[in-house]
Amino acid sequence: MAMIKTTTNNLTIIEKISQIFIGTYFATLDRVKKRRAYLKTIRELEKMSNRDLADIGFSRAEIKARALKSIYKINI
Repeated sequence: MAMIKTTTNNLTIIEKISQIFIGTYFATLDRVKKRRAYLKTIRELEKMSNRDLADIGFSRAEIKARALKSIYKINI
């Protein structure tokens, strides 16, 4: 004999709103952390000399593009 178990997802409106709020909160927190890391990367690379940048393989004009690629995984 097979046994079937059915579950229903009866969330109250308050529970649904709280789930949406929590999801939005953590998504915003992630965006803030990534933005801070992006800005820190740019600041640190801009402190380097042109020669040091050339040693690691890119020019001063590529700093923002490299930071975007590193933090946000965006190819420009």
